[in-house]
Amino acid sequence: MRTMKNIERVFYTRDEVKQITGAYQHIFGPIGAELRDYWDLDRRRDWGCLTTDFHSASFEQYEEASKRAIEIETTVSDPVQRGLALREVTRKTGVGLSLGVCPWTDHGLFQTYGQSRHQQRLTIILGHDWYPIVPRRAKRPHPVDVPLSRYAGLRGLTKYINVGAVPAAIMNKSDVLLFLNFKPDFRPPNEPVKGAFEPYDRCAQGFNALVEAASREFKVQVISWGSNVWQLLCKQVMERGKPLGVCVHARTKEGFGRPLELHCGQRTVPYLPLAHPCDRRNFNEYHAAHAHEGFLKMGLGGKGSVTGVL
Repeated sequence: MRTMKNIERVFYTRDEVKQITGAYQHIFGPIGAELRDYWDLDRRRDWGCLTTDFHSASFEQYEEASKRAIEIETTVSDPVQRGLALREVTRKTGVGLSLGVCPWTDHGLFQTYGQSRHQQRLTIILGHDWYPIVPRRAKRPHPVDVPLSRYAGLRGLTKYINVGAVPAAIMNKSDVLLFLNFKPDFRPPNEPVKGAFEPYDRCAQGFNALVEAASREFKVQVISWGSNVWQLLCKQVMERGKPLGVCVHARTKEGFGRPLELHCGQRTVPYLPLAHPCDRRNFNEYHAAHAHEGFLKMGLGGKGSVTGVL
């Protein structure tokens, strides 16, 4: 279906939406107060309009929000006004601009949950934050997020897979993938996609609540990308000494290929901090070897491959 010049979208069907929201409901169960606040399901933060309460949302709400978002994409050109209009859509329809946490989380569950949920193993790949609701672009506008739009997600990001940042168990769908960002909100409109990372005060508590909730049904493991997240989560690592940079840690004899223990509330889970794969100066061949060894120790089969995926 053509929705904007030069943009082709594929939309989730009603049955596929039911599959994805059912996966969320099974993984997290009832949403507690800490997790509800973390995802800003009551829309109290300025740009907390990406997430959706997957327990209460209907297909008709997703459909209405998708139609309105596409209309805004084709009629509102100013990036700030477009961002404000998209936020208003989420407040009026009662759903965010994804089916659950973010579009990549939706797609990761769509790809892996049905095949691997019986294994009761769940791998979190954790980034820092999502893009601006309307990113600053010099030439052509970035497509807006639409709840029913099916994106390629992490499994389509071949440059990250090729450098060794994604484990084999995710690529062959033998583990449930939960792709997340430490800060679940959009960045404000007309901001660059790169820049200062500014998590709000209770991001760590919210992430801990998320891990605790998912751990009721699944064996959870965490892989993080980037120094920003590592600098925050290293405070929760068991038996930690002096904090080191994520690349320096990987180059130590004790750190190379060794998952850590991450304390999240009442749970302790295996944790492998990595450099962000977008920067090959940090995610170099040595770091890729560190990631591969860490994936093996976590039972994730080493680095993944794009063979047969696309």
